[in-house]
Amino acid sequence: MGASAWCSRGLVVLALGGSLACTADGDGLAHVGAQQLRLEPFQIYVSEVTGEPWQGVDTRVASRLLDQYLDRQVVLEAARQKGMADLANNTSIKPQEIRRLLEKLCGPAPPPGEADVEQEVARRAREEVPARAHIRQLLVDSLEEAQAARRRLGAGEDFVALSQEVSRAPNAADGGELGFVEQGGLPPEIDKVVFGLAAGEISDPVQGPSGYHVFQVLEVVPAGPPDLDVLEASVRAELARKVERAHQKSCIGDMAAEVGVEVTEQKLWFPYKGKYAEADDEA
Repeated sequence: MGASAWCSRGLVVLALGGSLACTADGDGLAHVGAQQLRLEPFQIYVSEVTGEPWQGVDTRVASRLLDQYLDRQVVLEAARQKGMADLANNTSIKPQEIRRLLEKLCGPAPPPGEADVEQEVARRAREEVPARAHIRQLLVDSLEEAQAARRRLGAGEDFVALSQEVSRAPNAADGGELGFVEQGGLPPEIDKVVFGLAAGEISDPVQGPSGYHVFQVLEVVPAGPPDLDVLEASVRAELARKVERAHQKSCIGDMAAEVGVEVTEQKLWFPYKGKYAEADDEA
């Protein structure tokens, strides 16, 4: 029989130090170690994350968010138990502070295996990299404004200075700098214009989803095999992030088992199917 079956409705089983105790939960959502969590802060969390009223959030999404919420509380409780009260007792703790606590509690992740890196580099080395273009832009509201800007550029005005003067794009202060973009990654009408230009050329006005653009192409890298040094660095960084996520997931699982987590599922407005849901054991 599941542990919570030993407590009557409105009570919750608290696992601490290998022992079980039934305690009144009031409006409790869960117990994480010695901390009783209330339902309302979680409802607020759901609304803030999704941008929707918590009552209407899909049940699968709500379950995933409860897992995330409880993971955070597990980290905080483990930190409290280890005397890291300077951060763990801060009710307005920020996500980056949670990450720092997690790094302290779990230690560094192991590096990705060299065999895995070599295998993934070899696989991707066979894939052709699309053409790329290094571009700048200026963005205005009307075709007339774009045409006027294009004439000024044709007369020799500096693209960066003009973009800073007339563009309303978010990157106008940087002279419209967009960096490298891959062919096929832009809206089709813009992609065709940009990749029809040679290095140093400036486009005629082109209408996009947000207004009228004028582009300057600074450099074009044709399609072809990837640069192996760049590819290896990218693969190594990607696999390191993957290993780190797995390391932290395993660490949180170990901490949850140590501090004790019990969800009061009858208090939830959705059927909880997450990792902290209690399996119904047969007697």
